[in-house]
Amino acid sequence: MSESISESAQEREKSRQISPFRTWTIIFLLALIFALAIVDRVILSMMIAPIKRDLALSDSAFGLAQGAAVALFYLVFAVPFGWASDRFDRRWILFLGISIWSLASAACGLVRNFGELFAARSLVGAGEAVLGPAGYPMIAGLVQRNRLPIAMMIFYLGGNLGNALGQFLGGSLLSWLDKFGNIDVWLFGDLQPWRVVFLLTGLPGLILALLIFLAPRQEAPPPRSAERNPASIAQFAAFFRRHRRFYLSHNIGMGLQQAALMATILWNAAFMTRTYGWTPGHIGMVFGSILLATSAAAVIGHTWIMSKLFARGMKDAHLRWQLIMSCMTIPMLALAYLWHDPVATCIGFALASLFNGGSVVAGPTSLQLGTPSEFRGRVSGIYVVIATMLGTAIGPSSIGFVTDYVIGDEQKVGIAIAGASMLFCAGAAIAFWTGLAATRRLMAESEESITA
Repeated sequence: MSESISESAQEREKSRQISPFRTWTIIFLLALIFALAIVDRVILSMMIAPIKRDLALSDSAFGLAQGAAVALFYLVFAVPFGWASDRFDRRWILFLGISIWSLASAACGLVRNFGELFAARSLVGAGEAVLGPAGYPMIAGLVQRNRLPIAMMIFYLGGNLGNALGQFLGGSLLSWLDKFGNIDVWLFGDLQPWRVVFLLTGLPGLILALLIFLAPRQEAPPPRSAERNPASIAQFAAFFRRHRRFYLSHNIGMGLQQAALMATILWNAAFMTRTYGWTPGHIGMVFGSILLATSAAAVIGHTWIMSKLFARGMKDAHLRWQLIMSCMTIPMLALAYLWHDPVATCIGFALASLFNGGSVVAGPTSLQLGTPSEFRGRVSGIYVVIATMLGTAIGPSSIGFVTDYVIGDEQKVGIAIAGASMLFCAGAAIAFWTGLAATRRLMAESEESITA
């Protein structure tokens, strides 16, 4: 543990050597990168009708393309990115990941069938897997412990901005480009409007990939002799086993909350189109505005509340607060998708997003607060594997399977969204409840190691 204390001290010393302006510029840049990643992830949902028509997809196939496909390689690459983040310059790791997902997102506009779409979306997931394992530790290494919640809040405001922009851009761009019919794109020939949307939203990520080198060189490698020593792996394994109850309940709970969140965000457009006949432009304007307001309020409000509770001595504040929010989300989902009224859908969707939106910042913040610096990359990698498997793979994909194979009627997608999302929230509440005592033990140990 003495090595952990030493490395924590070195990390704090590095943060003091970087100017505050540069520090917060980098954090805002990471937030912008996160926003674009979420745009590339969710924009598919706004173009469900033309994509299903042109590629001849069912609901279940579309659900696999927008959820499971992204999660597939995300799961494969998250832990390796975490391992690399603990050893090498995180700027290069982020550059590689951003470049991969940007090119893959643009390639979605050139696919000809389900197999190619699934492959392109898988590469989107492979690139986006870098954000947690490299992004969280980079932020934690830039700021001191007492400012970490604010830094993580800014980072996740970017992600929530991406959810809103995905709705706005997907709906607005598609409606505008539809006026021109097929568009002649240099090198690619005539493309349908939805294909052009992917090119316009995917390629700008390459510019942000280059800007990441504005950050200082940041890595926390152990000495080379220790890197080859299996004891370093054994130490991590021993630490993880000792606190496995916290990590399992934390990761599963946050993942189930995100499953409910992503299921509603990614299938809401299909529900509004099929149930009320809304156009993509109308959906994008209304629900983009709702997400922009509620997600910002959720991240800021939940962060402030959890930080205050934590500072006052409630060491399980993050899990306890998310337990309460999961329970409060359940009736809002019923209002949104079981009460046959578009106004009720808007209100229920807004309140569910507001209550459930804190999980995206609560999860990474509590991990960084409780985990020693030398283990953060690997712990973050494990977290994004579990959260992605539940939130990105199972959450959205479950809706398509329920409509196709359980209900057997695409028009009843609202029942599928409500039923699955309510179950996810109930499971999250149970997971958080089982991990409260373990959370208190981990946070107490973390504070003792800092003050020792």
